[in-house]
Amino acid sequence: MDVTVVLPSLQRLHMSNNKTHGTYVLNVPSLKYLKCSGMASSNLLQIKNMPELVTAHFIFCGTHKFLKALTSVRRLKLWITPPQGRVVGSTYLYAPRISQNYDFSNSLINSGRKIPTGWKLPSSVPECLLHSLEAFEWFGYRGRHGDKEMAAYVLENATCLKTATFYPKSTHLGKRNRMIELASKLFD
Repeated sequence: MDVTVVLPSLQRLHMSNNKTHGTYVLNVPSLKYLKCSGMASSNLLQIKNMPELVTAHFIFCGTHKFLKALTSVRRLKLWITPPQGRVVGSTYLYAPRISQNYDFSNSLINSGRKIPTGWKLPSSVPECLLHSLEAFEWFGYRGRHGDKEMAAYVLENATCLKTATFYPKSTHLGKRNRMIELASKLFD
């Protein structure tokens, strides 16, 4: 089933669906808040004409190619699950304007239980990271090699960053202290 939403005055939209097969096309120019959850794949979501969108919250399985359309978003929260079924993380970004060239999203969302071994630095630093990112929160930080590389990349390249918060996955005091020690080495 294909669903097209064209509502010029709609300001808030929450879409939740686990079983529908088809494409969702959103053309809602006055939308300020969007939440999508339970979608089978983000490839099925097409976002068009949402210049007023301020807050976006996505929880679903699939890729994240649609993120390039979120040009006006100031608050973005991602819970992305790969097709294999493991949750790979939650990242909250606060940026005055996320660039259309938001290629860094792949790196940012891989912040949870299992960082893919193939994580590579982007070939260039995305505009949103260089000129817009003001707050960065990482839930489930474990201090692994890939985690440290990604954290170092964000901290080194986010020139407008005001706050960075890392929430450790472990509540075990010894593991937590070790993560703090590892994180402090990023600033040496």
